[in-house]
Amino acid sequence: MQKPSPDNPDVTLITPTSPMSTPTHGGRAKCLQRLVRLDLPVPRTVALSFASVHQIASDYRPDVSGILSEFDSNALLCVRPSSEDPDWGGPGAVLNIGMNDARYVALCDQIGTPAATEIYLRFVMNYAIDVARLDAEAFDEIEGEGHDALTEALQIYEEEAEEPFPQDPAVQLAEILRSMARAWEGTTARLLRQAKGAPVDAGLGLVVQ
Repeated sequence: MQKPSPDNPDVTLITPTSPMSTPTHGGRAKCLQRLVRLDLPVPRTVALSFASVHQIASDYRPDVSGILSEFDSNALLCVRPSSEDPDWGGPGAVLNIGMNDARYVALCDQIGTPAATEIYLRFVMNYAIDVARLDAEAFDEIEGEGHDALTEALQIYEEEAEEPFPQDPAVQLAEILRSMARAWEGTTARLLRQAKGAPVDAGLGLVVQ
């Protein structure tokens, strides 16, 4: 997968002239492009097409470094689903991608320790349960608050995943894209969509902001 560019319609930086449509990139991506065309303050966004997301679900690793190069190196990102019809559902958004130990220290200085701790803790829990597919009950045992709870959550993640919580934003983004793509392609999700009138081959786009 190539870096976002006007010549690569599968991974596209949303601009007024980007080649995208609802049937190829989903309604959210197309709506964001309309807002960009109206010169409204839309966050910088990279859109992944249905074809691209389908490849990712099949174990194709996207060029996350190319995607990340479109954003400030200190930015915290989110990934949101972009289906052709919002009534068909989709995986939940993942926020604060790029949060790690180093970013946590910086955020403590910028917005205060309590707020930075809450952001990091929520991201660790979200990533652990929805991306790494760890047992949610393991995190129910967290008893502390604030920094103590964050430390405990990171320890539980390492024990359950048998590896430390990923600190590289590229690794985080790659795993999140794959998790969301596979969630859409899953049998249960497919049956639920079809019950709502979606075609069997309904695609999912993703937007990174």
